[in-house]
Amino acid sequence: MKNSFTSIGKVLTIVISPVLIYFIFTVLETTDLFVANLLLLVPTLVNGVLLFSFGRTLVYPPTVIEKIAGTMTKDLSGNEVLYCKNVTVVWCLFFTLNGSMALFLAFFPSLEVWTLYNGVVAYGLMGLLFLVEFIYRHWRFRKFIGTPLDPLLRRIFPPPATNAN
Repeated sequence: MKNSFTSIGKVLTIVISPVLIYFIFTVLETTDLFVANLLLLVPTLVNGVLLFSFGRTLVYPPTVIEKIAGTMTKDLSGNEVLYCKNVTVVWCLFFTLNGSMALFLAFFPSLEVWTLYNGVVAYGLMGLLFLVEFIYRHWRFRKFIGTPLDPLLRRIFPPPATNAN
């Protein structure tokens, strides 16, 4: 019986959510300025959702990063699981700072500054964080799992020598 209740809830959510969103935007459309400013808050909302999604997994493991790492390699050591938790914390900090900046820019500077930050700078910072973490992870663990960059990274960060005799 629980299964059918869950299915009904999912169907109601799928049907009612768009209707509620349409109703809210229709009611709030009393002033164009309010709706325009509301749309400027979308990057803040997205960062808030990502912060909630990542932060929730810090309380209820496994973390998002651990799940992603688990799809690439099945045998994570305790050290790697701790590292995944720390990377999740770093992403939470990023989403907090990025969302705060997007919120500030939605209300104070010009639309051009908001557009530059949310359309270019934020994605550049996100890519830079991903790249730095990717390189650091390969340097720290020297675990090569078959990514296209593994041959290059294997030359830069050779696997540790084993003392097998």
